[in-house]
Amino acid sequence: MRSSTVMSTVDLRDGVESLEYWRKRSRRLSWYRVRARREAKLMTRRWELRVREALVSQHGVSFGSRVTAGLLLARVRVQRFPFRGVAWVMAGLAIAVMSIPVLLAALVLTQIF
Repeated sequence: MRSSTVMSTVDLRDGVESLEYWRKRSRRLSWYRVRARREAKLMTRRWELRVREALVSQHGVSFGSRVTAGLLLARVRVQRFPFRGVAWVMAGLAIAVMSIPVLLAALVLTQIF
């Protein structure tokens, strides 16, 4: 449930700082600190929503603050995208596509001889 209050300009700066803190904490925690990592990810998502709402709904916020908050939100989004998984899928697809001519050539040669 989202709160209906709008963050002030000072709150936007605090929100950006809090979002950055939780994002860095999530990356710093060891793999075996499961509960702490889960909390950090949850708090990152909550602060991301708060900062996004503040960017859209606030009036009188400086351009620099908006750019800083927008860049931070973009970094959070990009880091959430599973680049490693996509790379493995693309590598598998490339291997499959490149092996098709070899398999077809082997099939033709077995039919000829």
